[in-house]
Amino acid sequence: MRFNLSDNPVAHALARFLDLIMLNIIFVICSLPIITIGASATAMYTVMLKMVKDEEGYIVKGFFQAFKENFKVSTIAWLVILPINLIIYWNIYLSNYLPVLSNVFMVFFFILGMVSMFGCVYVFPLIARYENPLKITFKNAFLLAIARLPFTILLVIIHVAPVFITFLDVRTLVFGILVWLGIGFSLVAWLNSIVLRRVFVIFEDKENENDDKDEKEV
Repeated sequence: MRFNLSDNPVAHALARFLDLIMLNIIFVICSLPIITIGASATAMYTVMLKMVKDEEGYIVKGFFQAFKENFKVSTIAWLVILPINLIIYWNIYLSNYLPVLSNVFMVFFFILGMVSMFGCVYVFPLIARYENPLKITFKNAFLLAIARLPFTILLVIIHVAPVFITFLDVRTLVFGILVWLGIGFSLVAWLNSIVLRRVFVIFEDKENENDDKDEKEV
């Protein structure tokens, strides 16, 4: 009789846990140059979006293949996102020291930062899932952020909550660093990918409609 991991929930969960650890380690290593974080995030989501549908093949091979294929567009996206958000959050910090209208500027840049975050949570998953010019990817990211606002808020919470907990105090910081290095990044991506499956239905339904139209025309 042939043994299948899917027949054993415990074995399947353990295998998935080990996959997340492996993917997290690869992501951390490939992100160390900092400039490659965008390509690493895209590669991780390429694997993860398949993993949540139980369609993944070889994780390491899939990661590096996606890393290579999307390196240019993902790196450009990262080099756009990073400085913009650094400027926004630096202005939030500086707003505390303004002699007048400090609260007004802080609120303005805080809202700007939230809008940026709402769109950014979609950028690398979109690059991982669809082949589009970068301009279209950013456009779709912000359209999705508005069209799927409840899901967008949930995605932001999944991103922000672990970071907030990590920096609560020294104890959580030390423990948090260990978790992030071990499984944190891939775990967050896994949770995001579960949500993103629901979000991307809007595109997949459109693709199915186009396929049906093509079949009718033939």
